[in-house]
Parts: sequence; structure tokens; C-alpha cells
Amino acid sequence: MRKLQEVTVYAHRGASKYALENTWNAFYKACEFNVGIELDVQITKDGVVVVFHDDNLKRLGGKKYKIENILYEELKELKIGKRWSRRFSNAQIPLAYEVFQWAKEKQVPLNIEMKNSFSAHPEGPKILASMLEGLENFHVSSFNPHLLKEMKQLMPAREMALIIKKSIPLEAIRKMKWIDSIHLHRRLYSLSFLEALQEMKKNIRIYNIIGSEAAMKKIAPELKGIITDYPERITKKLRLPVKR
Repeated sequence: MRKLQEVTVYAHRGASKYALENTWNAFYKACEFNVGIELDVQITKDGVVVVFHDDNLKRLGGKKYKIENILYEELKELKIGKRWSRRFSNAQIPLAYEVFQWAKEKQVPLNIEMKNSFSAHPEGPKILASMLEGLENFHVSSFNPHLLKEMKQLMPAREMALIIKKSIPLEAIRKMKWIDSIHLHRRLYSLSFLEALQEMKKNIRIYNIIGSEAAMKKIAPELKGIITDYPERITKKLRLPVKR
């Protein structure tokens, strides 16, 4: 039976309850909590990989451009933030390569979510795979199984995790031989589902956890990780050490 100490907590988009999501301040704060980091990567038209969640810039950048259609030159000076909050404003979009190198130096585990802009770029997966060479404690996740299949071909020894938001037949998962892990939305959590996935030898993580769910009262031994907006709350429940 897996010990609770082996469950890795990942701060969703960095410590996004304390700083603007997917920014350096959010990553620094997550590092203080001594947890892993879940972050999102996009690729620009000219093949530069950046850390950003949305496919377009409207919500945080005030522009209607899709990242896959613009050059990095148009992004690098852009200020992003939530317009109604000074605390969550006036940041810039990080370069993924710089975040990866920082995480390597700090020994921070990464959950790297590939967004669909990588499907629009002919060399997208190859560019990301080359950037990840030499990085050790990470896995790649995506809602897009085809992107994960391509990444698995490029990096066969690395873990690929399919993110699931709604029910999917177990047989469909079984056919995806390139999928090593499943990231389940908390709504899909059930012991029977976890046991079925474990029989397929899939790593299992749960996301969108806030800490009050029934799943947190007794951690299933099949569970390998928790992805949350509340890393400090979850580490306390798991009795994991938190840096101050």
C-alpha cells in the first residue's frame, strides 16, 4: 500500500491563489510551499514556447489574438493581469525554457500541460521535447491524446498523462498504449474507477481538489498526485512539510 508521503502535491498554475496564475510570482510562492507546480505551455507562430493557459490573450492581456497566430515579439512586452485587481496585474508571460531551468535548479517537480496551440504548429511537439532534454522530475499532460502520442514517440521514456474532465469508457483508455497516467477531475473520483485504472498500471492524479472532498478524508493507495489551487491546505491534510 502506498504511503501518503508518496503523494505529490502540485500547485495549479503555480500558487495562483496568492499571485497571478502561471507567472514567476506564482511559481516562487509554490516553491515556498515545497510542492510541485502544474503549468500550461503554449507555442507562438514562430515556435517560441511560453507559459500561459488560455489559447487567446483576451482574459489576461486584453487582446483577442490567439497565441498560435502571433509572433513572440508581440508577446514579450505585453503586460498581463486581472483588470480588477492590482495584486494580480502587471506581470509578463514567462518563457517556458527559463521556468524549466529554474525548476531544475530548485528540484521542483513539474506537471507540464500542453495546450492545443501545439497542434497548430508543425514542429510544436519536437520543439517542446528538445527543451525538456536534461530535465528530470516532470511529466507531460494534455486533454489531447494525439499530442501525447506524438510526445511519447519523441520521448518514449517519459510519462504522458491524459487529463479527463468527463466520463470516458475504460476500453478507450486501455487502447491508448502511449498513456502512462490519468489525471481525473474530482467529479470522476471513485474507488472502483481508481482500481480499474490501477489494473491497467496507470498512474493516477486528481485535479481541482480544494481540500474538503471525501477523497481527502482517506487517501486511496492508488493515488499518486493531487493538483490543487490550495497547496498549503492539502499538504497540511497530508501532513507533508511546508517551507516557511
